[in-house]
Amino acid sequence: MRLTALAVLPLAVTTLGTGPAAAHGATSDPVSRSVACTKNRTATEACRLALAASPAIPGDWKSIVQGRAIDHSTPTSSPQHRARIPDGKLCSAGNAQFSGLDLPRDDFPSTTLPGGAEYDLRYDISALHNPYRMEMYVTKDGYDPKKPLKWSDLEDTPFLSADNTAATAAPSGYLGSKAFTFKAVLPEKKGKHLIYTIWHGLKKPDGSFQSEEAFYSCSDVTFK
Repeated sequence: MRLTALAVLPLAVTTLGTGPAAAHGATSDPVSRSVACTKNRTATEACRLALAASPAIPGDWKSIVQGRAIDHSTPTSSPQHRARIPDGKLCSAGNAQFSGLDLPRDDFPSTTLPGGAEYDLRYDISALHNPYRMEMYVTKDGYDPKKPLKWSDLEDTPFLSADNTAATAAPSGYLGSKAFTFKAVLPEKKGKHLIYTIWHGLKKPDGSFQSEEAFYSCSDVTFK
């Protein structure tokens, strides 16, 4: 069962304002593969193998990106994620230098989450799109982490879909970067799953846009 995200909320602290044109970031809670394996390179065999295959990850954990992921020529800025990223390469966003993140293993560092409960989802950044949208998808029931991740493994509808007006600035990032949080209701799931995060810029009110880039994160989770 999918639950609706609390996508637009009054903010208790300062929201993130305008920022530079470039943007880089990754999910830090639930911890993404790129962040987890950067923080502790030998945390699990999966991290050791991922970094052996992709030594660029620790220095570029925040740059799992596709450069033309959003088509701003359309009124709704059409996403091109599925066209740009093939099955089996979702966690690397189709980038060969991050292919270690695509390893089909069940021992990447995992975050335990309370299924169906409200939760503060956290994203670390080094620079910011504004305006932007955050979308988080969860895998369908029956997901097998030992098989390559496909688009069809994800639920059709994101459990979080929110723009920058719903973000709350966090005190600091886990890796010396800035951070923000979104409050959402987690899916009512049980057991091992994966949360797939997409962060991309939106058109500005004047019709201009900062970037066609989108950034992607894979977070291994266990719902209780």
